[in-house]
Amino acid sequence: MTGDQSRGLKVGDRVCWGATTTDLGTVIATSWSEVTISWDDGDASSVSHNDMVKVERVPMKPM
Repeated sequence: MTGDQSRGLKVGDRVCWGATTTDLGTVIATSWSEVTISWDDGDASSVSHNDMVKVERVPMKPM
């Protein structure tokens, strides 16, 4: 995603690394400069908005 798309993320949004559906995480914090993601494997990382190129938003499943 682009930096502008990253700035639109909200806490609770689901994301994935690249086009994979196995490296999933949840946005746990956002700031003017970065997004913090809690990955499902137990790690957490903060990524600058402009470095989110390999991160994609996971579409919500319809209810």
